[in-house]
Amino acid sequence: MLYFLVIKIFFARIVDVSLGTYKTLLTVKGKIILPTVVAFIEVIIWFYVAREALIVNEKSILIPISYASGYAIGGLIGSIVSNKLINSVLEVKIYNFNKKVLTYLSENKINFFYIKNHLIVFYLTKNYDRKYIREIHKISKNSIIYTKEVKLEQFKKYKL
Repeated sequence: MLYFLVIKIFFARIVDVSLGTYKTLLTVKGKIILPTVVAFIEVIIWFYVAREALIVNEKSILIPISYASGYAIGGLIGSIVSNKLINSVLEVKIYNFNKKVLTYLSENKINFFYIKNHLIVFYLTKNYDRKYIREIHKISKNSIIYTKEVKLEQFKKYKL
């Protein structure tokens, strides 16, 4: 009976915390309805798991360990799942570059803005490959590469 409870708590916490992580990232992205639905499901799961963990007659260290472990792994899984499901765009700005960077971007068919020998700006979709940024750093070691995530809504008219 104890082991069944420990396993149930562990997996329920993984689901609960994964949903919570996903909900938080959706909220940060400006979504409203979906995070509300996810929060409702998250709290129902949490309520039943917390209640069971607290009212059990067993005095075993396995119960809080399974609760905490499920929480930790749920955060990890929630982050991984959220990164796969939530669309975004990475803006890349390059300062202090050499001309080989322009050639590299053109050869790899990356559309970019080039501003008077001072700045290159381009955008990569969420599933971008960091190899582009690493390769640019290899080509132009003194480059300053600045990246930030930007909202996808700003770029709906562009085909990225």
